[in-house]
Amino acid sequence: MATLEISSVKKNYGKVEVLKGIDLSINDGEFLILVGPSGCGKSTLMNSIAGLEDVSSGDIHIGGTNVTGLAPKDRDIAMVFQSYALYPSMTVRGNISFALEIRKVPKSEREEEVERVADLLQISHLLDRKPSELSGGQRQRVAMGRALARHPKIYLFDEPLSNLDAKLRVEMRTEIKKLHQRLKTTIVYVTHDQIEAMTLADRIAVMKDGEVQQFGSPQQIYDDPANMFVAGFMGSPAMNFLTCTLECIDDGYGLSVTTSDDERYFLPLQHGDSSLQEWIGKEVILGIRPEQITHVIPHKQAQSCVARFTAKVAVAEPTGPDTLVLINLNGQEVDCRVDPMEEKPAGSDMEFMVDMSKAVLFDPRTEKRLL
Repeated sequence: MATLEISSVKKNYGKVEVLKGIDLSINDGEFLILVGPSGCGKSTLMNSIAGLEDVSSGDIHIGGTNVTGLAPKDRDIAMVFQSYALYPSMTVRGNISFALEIRKVPKSEREEEVERVADLLQISHLLDRKPSELSGGQRQRVAMGRALARHPKIYLFDEPLSNLDAKLRVEMRTEIKKLHQRLKTTIVYVTHDQIEAMTLADRIAVMKDGEVQQFGSPQQIYDDPANMFVAGFMGSPAMNFLTCTLECIDDGYGLSVTTSDDERYFLPLQHGDSSLQEWIGKEVILGIRPEQITHVIPHKQAQSCVARFTAKVAVAEPTGPDTLVLINLNGQEVDCRVDPMEEKPAGSDMEFMVDMSKAVLFDPRTEKRLL
């Protein structure tokens, strides 16, 4: 296990700048996830850490050692690929022990390590099978086992679950989480799946266009997004964005919304200071998550940050534990999350409660956070 320091790392392909000065610091034993849409640079950064890509400038330190100019084999890392990358002619046992054999580890030690890893990943009964005889989930466990047998300083996972079906992804996600809690290893994990990022990471680096938009814990990124991109990317369903005009009533800031029936309601902002003064009367973007717009909850409705309004239900989508209700405010579609017992059919009026305590505001031009 080791720390990882990435300092001002840039990567160019000719005139195209893929990484634009990445700075990240990962603690020993930490689970870091690099998340972002396709083409944001996350896999390029992963390959740069592994030594599979040469950086154009900047430094990478693993365990205090500058590895920027070192070959992959000299960086003491282990990588788990999206494609599993197993040797088809070898058994599971052979795949796991191959790297140890190359390093001339004695046979008795190799066998002991294979048994340890197989037991850890619950694949002992598969040791004599070939990869073609395994399911996708079993192949992924073997790929992980091959990495775990190495005892490297850092483990790198490059979208390891993207080839699995939805149910298996959830199961493997849990297994990876358990594995990290048990081994306390340093892991860098690339994914485009924000649910995977939220459930697995100690800290998340959200990337876009070769830059880190925000670096923090899953809860920090979810509750306090730095900009509209982060707010919209993290969370399912995504955060609602509403174009509103900022108002000041009785020395308190708030926003007006109009329903599809032309009923107007005022939503008070719990937090607001003099920095918002210049925005009074101007358009801002209100960001609010679906779970903050619910059916009326009696014990919460008296709170100062809570407002009530009535709107027409456009669509109701049951999900089991709750129902997603689509309404229209200020001419824009808004997702709400309500109790299934409280939902109304499409076309009906329904009373909603909105909790503004975690509402955020963005500049509509720059998309940066205002509040």
